[in-house]
Amino acid sequence: MRTLYILSWTTIIQAHMSLWYPPPLGGAHAANKLTTQVDEQLNFPYGCCDSEGAPTLLSPGDCRGHLDLLDAAEGQPQVTWKPGNEAYFQLSDHTYSSDAPGSTHFGGSCQVGFSTDRGRTWKVAASYHGDCPHRAGDGSPESQKFYFKVPIGMPQGSAIFAWIWLNRENESFMNCASVEIGEGSRNVTTSNAQVPFESPTHKPALESERQLFSGSKLLPESSIRLAQSVKTPSSSTLPTRPAHDNSLLPTVRHHHGNFSSSYSLIGSVSCECKSSRHCTCDPPSHLNRSQLEKRAPEACSWDSAPEMVTSYFTVDARCRPGAKLSNPTSNTFEFGWEMACGIVNGDGAYPIEIIKC
Repeated sequence: MRTLYILSWTTIIQAHMSLWYPPPLGGAHAANKLTTQVDEQLNFPYGCCDSEGAPTLLSPGDCRGHLDLLDAAEGQPQVTWKPGNEAYFQLSDHTYSSDAPGSTHFGGSCQVGFSTDRGRTWKVAASYHGDCPHRAGDGSPESQKFYFKVPIGMPQGSAIFAWIWLNRENESFMNCASVEIGEGSRNVTTSNAQVPFESPTHKPALESERQLFSGSKLLPESSIRLAQSVKTPSSSTLPTRPAHDNSLLPTVRHHHGNFSSSYSLIGSVSCECKSSRHCTCDPPSHLNRSQLEKRAPEACSWDSAPEMVTSYFTVDARCRPGAKLSNPTSNTFEFGWEMACGIVNGDGAYPIEIIKC
């Protein structure tokens, strides 16, 4: 079992994203010009890894333990946002350590929120149910941009912005940034944070489509038969865009061998996979960026925004402790949050399962 975890984490550790904007606490100098000491594990999953490669380490704490930087020069806000206004954050595959080079990680779900009391409590601003990071983007901040609206009624002054990522490998990530909240906007609409989440209709992707994303070992027999019934274009031929054009689901076109795979998504988004978990997708030039980015949901009310849970999956976690130890394989779904504020639905490539803590 220990050997399995060592091999598993050696593979997975090559596929991590991290917060790029706003400037993250402990971030690379290219992301945070005020950083004095770069955290070389900023893109590591929480709980990774003990001397034998297993995910048994305790959580480093909220914001990877960097809340103490709030009193340092590098913890000063470099971004000012106004309540009710649209804002965005960006992710990156920046390499922080040779042991953990970054790359896109084929989706998952993200949640962002704020603390106005130096990390003692957190509230949700937006939840991205699937496709976070963007499957159809590469690892650049330009292709990994996510919009949200700053909650209405947030008090003016310094605040901490937090980004949580739960991927399909039962790994959790958290990065933070110091921001300034300015004077609030008028005439804005708030969303009702107390309305239970209703999952959007899942586009029933073919098993072969789902496995292209999941990095599974073999296609099931039914999918092989279905794939054989489709005229597969050569690798140099672009697939025909289906009339329904349902978001960015993959077409049945792929080839495998020596941990190498490639395929195309609807809209001719091409992807190359150097391993079962390390893939890069290049969106075609004819797709407008707005087709890859979901616009911000309606603003949440700060007073009624739900609590943001920040402790997931580690052995000492508040939510699903030891999840990686008990389930080291990839999930066939992506997480969602019930009664979460500011929901942004993903691309529908996987069904959404509401996480229960």
